Amino acid sequence: MTSGTVSSLFFLLLSFSPALAQQQAQFNQVLNLNGDMQLNSFQFQDGSKVETFSQKQQQLIVNQQTPSISANQVTGSTGSPFIALQQTSMVISTNGAKDLVGGQIEMAMTQQGLQQANVQPDNAYVAMLSPDRQTWMIQESIRSINNTDMTVRMVKLQNLDGEYMMVGRQTQGTETQLTTFGNDQASQVTVTGTGLQENEFTDGFRMSVKATQPMTMNVNVKKGIDSGMLAALQGQKSVNDYRYSVTTNLAGVQPNLNQQVTVIQMPLNAQRIASMMQAAGVQPDGQVTLGVAQRSVLGNPGGATANLGSTGAAPQKRGRYDVRTAIERRTGQQTGQQQGTPTTGNNPVATQLLLAPTFTPVQANVVLDTVNMRVAFPVSQVDGEYILTMQAGGAAAPQGAAPEPAGGAQPPAAAEPSGAAPAGEAPKPEGSAKPEAGNGTAPAEPKMKRQDAPKDTNPAKGQVIITMREIQRMAEMQKWGGQAPITKMMSEYVQANNGTAKA
Repeated sequence: MTSGTVSSLFFLLLSFSPALAQQQAQFNQVLNLNGDMQLNSFQFQDGSKVETFSQKQQQLIVNQQTPSISANQVTGSTGSPFIALQQTSMVISTNGAKDLVGGQIEMAMTQQGLQQANVQPDNAYVAMLSPDRQTWMIQESIRSINNTDMTVRMVKLQNLDGEYMMVGRQTQGTETQLTTFGNDQASQVTVTGTGLQENEFTDGFRMSVKATQPMTMNVNVKKGIDSGMLAALQGQKSVNDYRYSVTTNLAGVQPNLNQQVTVIQMPLNAQRIASMMQAAGVQPDGQVTLGVAQRSVLGNPGGATANLGSTGAAPQKRGRYDVRTAIERRTGQQTGQQQGTPTTGNNPVATQLLLAPTFTPVQANVVLDTVNMRVAFPVSQVDGEYILTMQAGGAAAPQGAAPEPAGGAQPPAAAEPSGAAPAGEAPKPEGSAKPEAGNGTAPAEPKMKRQDAPKDTNPAKGQVIITMREIQRMAEMQKWGGQAPITKMMSEYVQANNGTAKA
C-alpha cells in the first residue's frame, strides 16, 4: 500500500467523522459528550434523538418515566385542549453541563397516532416541565416541525437537564390562537375547568386560567376613563384611555362558585410610556412606577345568596338597581358607564355586573416582562375592569399604594406621633427627608438611610419600577419589530468606517 493510498484513506476517515458521531443509544445509559465542538447525536429506540455541541467533555443520561403531571397543564401557547402524544416523558440529566451549544431534543410522530389523537402535525410540540413541576412549558420561538420525517424539535438549547414530553393541541387552527375583543358569543372563550388554559387576545392581552369548573369568558375594551374612577389611586395616572373588561358567566356574584387563579398579562406600549415619562420631566436616569388597578365586582349588593331559586329573584334585582342608582348619583358618572359589564351565559341572578365606583391597586406582585413587553399579575376574582397606571417618582409610589389606606391613613409606624404626618409623606421623597425626620427622634435614622439609596427598588404590591433607560430600550425594540436593527447597524458601520452611509 503506497503512502498516497494511506493518505486517501485517512482523509476519507476524517471526512466521515461527523457521521460517526451519531450513536444508537439506550435509555439509562451513560453517554459521553466530546468537548471539541463536534456534533454529539444520540438516537434512541423510540425514535427520539438528543443532539448538542459541547465546549468540554460532559456526560448525560436519558431515561423514560410516567409524566409528572397531565398534559392539560400547559403554558406558553394559547388554545386548548392539549393532550399527551406519548405515554412516557423523557428525562435528561447531565453532570452539571453548562457549556452546551445548539442543543436539540427531537421526538418522532406517526400519522396514525396524530389521527387517533385528532391533532394536526403543526400542532405538535416538545414541552418542558417547569421548575416548580406544575406546568408543561411550550416555547414557540424554539420549536421546529419537519412534516417530511414527521418529527418535532425543541432547538437552540444551552441546557438539556429537565423532563420533556410531546404534546398536541386539538384545534383546527395552527400557530398562535388569538381571540377578538367583544361581548358576543363569537368572541367567547370556553374554559374547560380542568388543567391550565391560556388565551390571548388581539392586542397581546393574555390570560392563564386554572379553574375548578367550566365557564365562559369574554374580554372587551372600553373607551374612556372618568377622573372619578381614579380617586383611590393617590396620584397614579392611567397610561391608556381605555380599560379592559372581563366578564364570565359566573359573574362574580358568589366568588366561591369557582375556585380559580388567573394570571393576567397586560401589554405595554413602550413608545407611549416613554412619551409620558418625558412629558412628566423624568430624567434619563430617572424611574417611574407602573401599576395595575382593578375595578372589581361589588359583592352581593342586592343581597344575593347561595339559594338562587325564583322566589327571591325579584327582591334581589330591585336591591341591585337601588344600589346602582345611589352609586351613580354619588360619583356623577353616566348610567351606561357605571352599570359595568353585561354578563354572559346563564347567570340566574343578574344581567349586569355592578362594579366598584373606583379602581384600586391589584394586591399581588407584578412581574415586568421586557422581552414580550407585558406586565403579569395574579388575581382570584377575574370579573371586572383593569387599567395600567403610571406614577412619576419611583420612591413615592410605595407610600401611595392601597393596602394601608384601606385600614386607615397610617402606613409607616413613624407616623404615629402625628396624625398629619401621613398626608404629607407622599410628596416628600421627591424633595428632602429632613422634615420627616423631625417628626420624631426614633424613626429619623431609618428615614435617612432610605433617602440615601440611589433608587427605590421595593415597590408596593400591584406596582413595578421601570427606568427611563429600560423603557427607551423597549421602545426602540418595538420600533424594530423586536429584532436587532440590522440595516441601521449596517448604515452606522459604513458611516463610521467610510464617512458615508449607503442605502
